[in-house]
Amino acid sequence: MQGSQYEKNEYTCHSDASGIKIEDIIDIKELKSMLNWFVLATGLGAIFVNPEGEPIIVPDEYEGQCPFCKVIRSDPEGVKRCNQSMSYAGKLASQLGEPYIFRCHAGLIEFAAPVMFKDVYLGSISCGPVLMWEWDELALQEFLNLTQDLNINREALMVASRQVKMLSGRNVQAAAQLLFVMANHIARTGMLTLQQRKELNEQQARLAEAIFERKQAEETIKALESKVQTVAYPIEKEHDLLGKVKLGDRTGAKEILNEMLGDIFFRKAGNMDLIKARILELVVVISRAAVEGGASLEKLLGLNYDFISELSHMDNIDELCYWLVKVLDTFMDTVYETRNVRSARNLGEALKYIRENYNRNLTLENVAQQIYISPYYLSHMFREELGITFVEYLTMVRMEEAKKLLMDPSLSVVAVASQVGYEDASYFSKVFKKYVGVSPNRYRRNI
Repeated sequence: MQGSQYEKNEYTCHSDASGIKIEDIIDIKELKSMLNWFVLATGLGAIFVNPEGEPIIVPDEYEGQCPFCKVIRSDPEGVKRCNQSMSYAGKLASQLGEPYIFRCHAGLIEFAAPVMFKDVYLGSISCGPVLMWEWDELALQEFLNLTQDLNINREALMVASRQVKMLSGRNVQAAAQLLFVMANHIARTGMLTLQQRKELNEQQARLAEAIFERKQAEETIKALESKVQTVAYPIEKEHDLLGKVKLGDRTGAKEILNEMLGDIFFRKAGNMDLIKARILELVVVISRAAVEGGASLEKLLGLNYDFISELSHMDNIDELCYWLVKVLDTFMDTVYETRNVRSARNLGEALKYIRENYNRNLTLENVAQQIYISPYYLSHMFREELGITFVEYLTMVRMEEAKKLLMDPSLSVVAVASQVGYEDASYFSKVFKKYVGVSPNRYRRNI
């Protein structure tokens, strides 16, 4: 993160779509006060960055960069990469509509909460960096490897890495959510501020806007009603497909995709325009799942454009089926490419074994034994290649399966816990709430 010398810059975050700036929707002093409170309460760094990832507002209680970031940003290329990391995270968070937790280019954990005004992305509150694992020589080596081409003081980086604050996953989630609440407050405050200005100074413009918004609302209602009337497949199948793509389960994803295609073809009875519309929805679903699985958003946007162009020229069922499977394979390849899995064969076998046996009492040792490698090496692969631990991946698989099972009202929470590998239902509920954000019963009610 950048130092406070940037604070003298104009507080401007222009949007190409609207020209709205951050100072148009909130008092800058109020935003700095909120950032100060957050820094004092958590001990974490927090700054406001524009859509390009450039630091714009730095609170008084924070220098704008931790010792680790200061070393990285001593090289202009390090500054560029830091800004790119924060820019990418903020934009992705605005696409997802929620805080985004990510690893920066140097290997540390940061999180971004988007500041939106209606549909305009103005920038984000960026927080971090932190560690979500114990500092050790392996972690240090990773930092050094990721920054090896930067012209920085290596000794200073080693010393600074020990000073990075360590948080649990739960702490990180809570801090990210708190930032998101702050961002939402900024957006709501901004709406009221601009509305009052319009009421005082632009009476005729406000009337015209109201008429336009009413027309938009009517069109939106019609579109929603049309969508409800033409649902082409059960929503739980879409959730299953999302889960399979995120977990890298290519075979499982293709099975679900075939079921959904069969349903689409049956319901639309040869109406090629409606079939292509439903298949386009599937492409969007798969694309979103790939992003959540770690794929590059920028690359997928380009792929989506190419795929949509191809779809418009297709006119038979066989060609559509072959094309959609190719889309799925391409998106999943992008997920693996982004993860940069060097030990693909061993790690792939481990992930496959976990997905097939998640309901058993799995340990790192018995999974390693199944694929004939050492537990230490398997643990190292999870951390280095996927950025998570063995237990975190096993929990991810179990929780995705639990979400699917909770859609069945005939299954009790105890039964669901047992089927995904937890003997203690109360412990399962605690893990589920930590992973999903709500209890199993609340999740079921929300569905």
